[in-house]
Amino acid sequence: MDKRYVCPKCGYEASADERSDSPECPRCGALLNEERGDGAPTVLDKVREAARGQLNVERVSSNGQVVSVDLGTTEPDYDTVRSVFSPMGYDAFARERNGRYYAFLVERHDEGESAFSRPIVYIGLFVATVLSTIYAGYTLSVPLVEEGLMDNVWNGALSFSFGLLAILGCHEMGHKIQSIRSGIDSSWPYFIPMPLLPLGTLGALIKMKSSIPTNDDAVKVGAAGPLIGVAVAIPVTIIGMRLSYIVPGSAFGEGSFTLGSSLLFMALSELSIRVPQGMSVWIHPLAFAGWVGLFVTMLNLLPAGQLDGGHVTRAIFGQRGHQLISKLVVRVLVFIGILGMLSESGILNLGQYMWSGWLIWGFIAYFITRGGHPGPLNELKPLSTTSRVIGILALVTFILCFVPVPIQIA
Repeated sequence: MDKRYVCPKCGYEASADERSDSPECPRCGALLNEERGDGAPTVLDKVREAARGQLNVERVSSNGQVVSVDLGTTEPDYDTVRSVFSPMGYDAFARERNGRYYAFLVERHDEGESAFSRPIVYIGLFVATVLSTIYAGYTLSVPLVEEGLMDNVWNGALSFSFGLLAILGCHEMGHKIQSIRSGIDSSWPYFIPMPLLPLGTLGALIKMKSSIPTNDDAVKVGAAGPLIGVAVAIPVTIIGMRLSYIVPGSAFGEGSFTLGSSLLFMALSELSIRVPQGMSVWIHPLAFAGWVGLFVTMLNLLPAGQLDGGHVTRAIFGQRGHQLISKLVVRVLVFIGILGMLSESGILNLGQYMWSGWLIWGFIAYFITRGGHPGPLNELKPLSTTSRVIGILALVTFILCFVPVPIQIA
């Protein structure tokens, strides 16, 4: 069966052999429509027929991966758009471009049940993470026992594991519960054990298997995890700091590390413990779990890619704003990371303000942002006031949890 490509704008025609690799018309630049020589309906014909009588379709085109449906200058009802194209196996992304409305149709792929979605996988990873964080808490507690500050090493080991997993678990369940409320198909939390790291874990994540419906849903799904996680991290930090130990400053020798303080951690510490002049605090493993929880919250709220902060940024500032902010975040992280390296090498004297580790996070953010963000299905629905308030709350949380130099080694 022969295929021909016809430009709906200027009438240009070309056979499959004559057409270049570009999906655009060589005369006017419009997307070419595909037609089959045997008279059988093409995908574009099926789209036109499905929309007949229900939507005002002025033009249908395709670039091979996305079917673009021009719906004219009158805003369509998204429920109608979805009801027309969803039965055809498409996710319909409604967009406004230069005063015209479009439905961009992307074929929906049903992932089905994979080997990684079986309950044994979720349970196995969680149990492994419990064991690896207990081991991490054990290594943190041994020096405290050796110094006579802690009676039982297992008290520190178990409290660190419980505190950290409570924060991470509530964070991910915040995403999961909001995903269910928003009608988004998502996995249960995957915990990532890492016994070779001081924390015993690389955190946890859930996988979204379907698209986000609206900008409101994007804000709520993105912010739910960090806000619930920080709500758990606050009491964990307070209790941990009250269990911490006041020691002479000379107790920390070469090779010991000092944790940087975010505004929130600093405030919680001031509320929880009083440190006499000339003395220092050796924090309890539970307090360290709280510190990690606040730090992880800040990282997740970075306004880049499809991080939690990226979802919020995409919903509030749109596609263009999200791209610009994501690129800015990457460049700032790399820049301050380089300044940190220069400071740590003695070339600059910015040790208390810059950290070389941001360079690593800058490269991580770069790879995270490369794929961009698809945005919600219905971008035409305006963002609600409630979602804007949640977005502001997420920004405030990011600022309160940010710490310029997380760790310094003596």
